[in-house]
Amino acid sequence: MNMNSRNIVLTPINLVSKTLTRNGKKAKADYIREKEYMQNGNIGKWDDSKHNNSNIGEYFAFVHQKENRVEIYNILNIVLSTERPDYWDIEEHQQRNVLYLSPMITQITWDEMKNIIGYKETFFLRGTQRSKKSITV
Repeated sequence: MNMNSRNIVLTPINLVSKTLTRNGKKAKADYIREKEYMQNGNIGKWDDSKHNNSNIGEYFAFVHQKENRVEIYNILNIVLSTERPDYWDIEEHQQRNVLYLSPMITQITWDEMKNIIGYKETFFLRGTQRSKKSITV
């Protein structure tokens, strides 16, 4: 267990809903592709928030709200948006930097994460964003 408090970037992933937006469908497909890539021993990647304010050594999380589950990773490296994979084609994300992720370091419930961060119980994550409060994992 690391006792250093760090910032965390959260991104919603919805694997169970049948009524996803166009961007939600693309994010789901990209998530499945990245998870398979990571399971084959490769370093995973995802895009930063729209503010590109993540730093190496901070945390990143895939948030499965409907499944009440959060996968937490370390951010190992950050490269410019010009190095985005071609298949990441959500137009409004094209200027986002690419975060390289460690293997998953832990998994907690979404309810636990909301409590740690100080979000209301009814909070619903919409889009990739950096939490206003750092966490300790």
